[in-house]
Formats: sequence, structure tokens, C-alpha cells
Amino acid sequence: MKFRLARISAATALVVLTIGTGAPHAIASAASEDLPTDEVLVGVEVEGQELDEDLPIPGEPEDTVVPDVDLPDKEPDNLPHGIECKPGWFFKITENKKNTMSVKYNTFAENTSSRSLSFKFTSKKSGTTEVGGSVTLSSEVKVAVLGSIKAEINANAKKSWTSEIGVEIYGSIPAKSIVYGDYGILKEKVYGYKYYRGSACQKANKQNMTVWAPYREGWRVS
Repeated sequence: MKFRLARISAATALVVLTIGTGAPHAIASAASEDLPTDEVLVGVEVEGQELDEDLPIPGEPEDTVVPDVDLPDKEPDNLPHGIECKPGWFFKITENKKNTMSVKYNTFAENTSSRSLSFKFTSKKSGTTEVGGSVTLSSEVKVAVLGSIKAEINANAKKSWTSEIGVEIYGSIPAKSIVYGDYGILKEKVYGYKYYRGSACQKANKQNMTVWAPYREGWRVS
């Protein structure tokens, strides 16, 4: 198929899991009961479309504003004489924005029968999401962004995250309905500014931007 079928379900669920290095592949299940043995609808891969890098995550709270305690251009005059700052790039978070999902694989299952049926989706493609921003970031700024996000917002944030293949999710499809599944990597997204701090503790090259870091992966079912 060359395009994605229109979504018809109002209910959306997100099942996420964290997979660490050396950890066994976890199974994310949307239903506690065992799958029936008579008939299970298996997801059909959606082809011919560009995957969404900013799919909304259900249940996310409204944007949270972090108090913007701006840094002075220079350190206060009462600092000990001759003190110096370690030069480098820094990132200041001023707003915690709604997180999004970078989709790496999507699928759907259609129930044409007059009764409810179970479905099984399995992630079949992998992809990688890295620390990034609304503008091009140097490697030094990426380090500053990740450090700020980990310290202030989400300790689980990573420099890079590659999604797993073979992660399954089960559920139920009402009669005459379609269920869609998106598998991908969740991104912690914030707004703020980068700046360079010189040896005299002054700020320079300040630039506002939206940035993000991957922190988890999972299924979004709707």
C-alpha cells in the first residue's frame, strides 16, 4: 500500500519498556489474558511512507515551564580576586516541552468479522535516535544538552538509542475495526539556550533552540 489508512480509533495507549545493555528482550503486553488459539490477527507492515519523527505521546502533561534563572554576563564582583571559569559550552533549560516518539516501525491489523479478535504486533525494523536539536549541534553542545537533560529533567536520557527488533504487543480489536501500532523511541524534549562560557566567566554565542534526547522505547497503539 502506498499510504497509511486513516485512523478511526479514538483510544490510544502507549506501552513502553526500557532495555539496558545485556538485558533480555522484554515483551510489552497490552492484555493480561492469554491469546486465543483459534484466531489471532497479525500486524501488516505499512509501506511507502516516511515515518514520523515527532509522533505525539498519549497522556503527556501540558508543557511545564522551568523558572528561567538567567546567568549574568559575568560572575559577581565579590568573587575571590583572580578566579577563573573553565571554558566550555553549556545548555540552560527554560521549558520542559511535550515529549514525542520517533517512529521506527508501524503496522496495523483489521478485524472484518462481527466479533472481537486478538491481535499481535511485532517490531520488525530498527532505527537509531540521537541527541539533537532544532538547529545543527556540535559534539560539544550535544554533551552539554545531554548533561542538562539528565541532571534537570530525565536521568534516563541517553546520547543514542537504537530500537529493538522482535518486541511484541498483544491486544484486542473490536468487530469491524482497525488497530494501528507504532514502535519507536521516546524523546525527552526541552527548550532553552546554548551558550559559551569563557575563562572570565562571561557568556557568549547565546542561541535559543529546542533540543531532545532519547530515553525509552515502546509501542503506541491506537
